[in-house]
Amino acid sequence: MRHTFTHELDYRQERDFGQKINATFAFIQAQGRPLTRVLLYLVLPVALLSGIGMGIGQAGVFSLLGQGRRGLASGAFGSVSSGLAFMTGVGGALLTYLLLTATLYEYVRLRMTLPADEEVTPALVWSQVRSSVWWILLSGIILTVLTGLGFVFLFFPGVYLAVALSLFFAVMIMERNGFSKNFSRCFELVSGHWWSTFGLLFIMWIIQSFAGFIFQIPTYLLMGLKMAHIPIPGEEMLAIATQVFATIGQVLLYTPTMLAILFQYFNLVERKDGVGMRHLVDSIGQQPATTVSSAAYRPDEEGEY
Repeated sequence: MRHTFTHELDYRQERDFGQKINATFAFIQAQGRPLTRVLLYLVLPVALLSGIGMGIGQAGVFSLLGQGRRGLASGAFGSVSSGLAFMTGVGGALLTYLLLTATLYEYVRLRMTLPADEEVTPALVWSQVRSSVWWILLSGIILTVLTGLGFVFLFFPGVYLAVALSLFFAVMIMERNGFSKNFSRCFELVSGHWWSTFGLLFIMWIIQSFAGFIFQIPTYLLMGLKMAHIPIPGEEMLAIATQVFATIGQVLLYTPTMLAILFQYFNLVERKDGVGMRHLVDSIGQQPATTVSSAAYRPDEEGEY
C-alpha cells in the first residue's frame, strides 16, 4: 500500500531499518511538490547568501594561489575581506541547516494535523518557524558546543552525544517541551536503540557523501585549473557560482537525512510509547455509521419479495 503521508498514522509506525529509508524517499515522492515550494520560499534565500559568501572567500583563496608570494604581501586586505566573507558564508551554512531542519519538521507536523485535502503552504510553515527560529538557533549552538566538548575530551563520548542528539530537533518540534526535557528525551528514546540510530545515520551519510561529490565537481575542476596556472575568464564569478551550486546541492541532500532521522524518531516513540497505536484504538468507533444509500430499498421499507 502506497502512503500519501497525509494522516498522522502514516508517520507514527514502527519501522525496521529498510522501511525507514523507504519511507524517507516515499515521503519525498508523495509530498515533493508542496515541500519543494516551501523550501524555495523559506530556505533557498539563506542558502544562496551562504553560497555567495563562501564563493567570495573561495575566490580570494584562488587569487592568492595564483599570485604566489606576491599575493601574500600585496593581497593582505583582500585576504582578510575574503576570510570575513567566507566566515559569513559558514555562519550562513549553519543557519541554513537549522532553518532546513525546522522547516522540514514543521511541514511534517502541519501535514499530520491538517485535513488531507488541505495543502501545507509556505505561509503556514513560516508562521510556525518564525515563532521559534531564535530558540532553534540558540539550541543548535548549545548542542554544537556540547558535542564538540565530547569530541575534545574523548572521541567516543562525542560520537555517542552526536547520535543521541540527532533527534533533538524532532523532539523539540513534535513534542514542544523545554530544552532540558528535550535533551533528556533524546537519551530516553535512543536507550537500547543507539546502534540502530547510528547505523541509519551512517548509511544516510554515505548516500549524502557520494551524491554530494557530484555538486563539488565544478569546484574541484576550477581549483585544478587554478593550481595549474591556466587562465580562467571570469574567475571570481565562476568561484561564486560553483559554491552556490554546491551549497544548494547540500540543501537538497540534507533533506533525506533529516527526514530519515524524523522517521527514526517516530519509530522509537511508537516502540516506547505506542502513540500511533493509541490513536488507532481511539479512532475505532468514531467513524460515521454506514448508511443505506440504495434508492430502491430504505431501512423503513420491506421491499418486494
